[in-house]
Amino acid sequence: MSAVLQPIKSAAAATWALSVRGVAKRYASAGGSVEAIQDISFDVAGSEFVSVLGPSGCGKTSMLRIVGALQSASAGEVEIGGVPLGRSEQDTGRAVQDLAFAFQEPRLFPWFTIEDNIALPLRVRGVPRDERLARARELCALVGLSGFEQSWPRQLSGGMRQRASLARALVIKPRILLLDEPFGALDAMTRDQMNLELQRICAATGATVLLITHSIAEAVMLSDRVVVLSPRPSRVQAIHTIDLPRPRAIDMQAGAEFQRHVRAIRQDIAGYPA
Repeated sequence: MSAVLQPIKSAAAATWALSVRGVAKRYASAGGSVEAIQDISFDVAGSEFVSVLGPSGCGKTSMLRIVGALQSASAGEVEIGGVPLGRSEQDTGRAVQDLAFAFQEPRLFPWFTIEDNIALPLRVRGVPRDERLARARELCALVGLSGFEQSWPRQLSGGMRQRASLARALVIKPRILLLDEPFGALDAMTRDQMNLELQRICAATGATVLLITHSIAEAVMLSDRVVVLSPRPSRVQAIHTIDLPRPRAIDMQAGAEFQRHVRAIRQDIAGYPA
């Protein structure tokens, strides 16, 4: 069953970790204004994992960039921990200081070792070298990269580079983790393994996660709720609560309850005209 802005079954704090209200985005073009996002509203509770699905080109990444203050909305409002983005530089800086991104491409610096790549956000914040490298080594252990701290990015597989990218996002101990198809370029078996790792890491850190993905199975595997967007100009079509027990294993995907969620979400997406 799906419903827009349905409540969360788990206990939620009085203030949402993340609140998106009436967000719209229009871009200027040679032919005039293009409306990418019409009206998106949803909330995410602390330590909740929410995925966003929708047709290609519906504005999922634009929405995520607005949430992360990488670009501004044309209308609407985003609040992080009750603090609004965009009203003042001070409020925006305070709201996003505990946000972290991980993208589809690892974006590791080839001239830095893996531990130096992971520690980079702490270096930017002025954390002493010994302290930031100790934290980077903790994250290497968490994401399964122990023994590769001194390796160069070119020496790692694609899946291992994504582990490093995820560790770099986690190094500041973010309250909210924004993921833009971080495993989209990986082969199916590696992607499954990374989904298991991400589930384990989120349980260990308690991070709140907002994931953009094209994979319905991935969304069901990882999420507490799945937000389905319409084609451009996008709006929220439905929000599905995924009530499967945790931890979730890969073989759960063959089960009747898992497939019921997949079918319901696919029906929402496939119901739109091409």
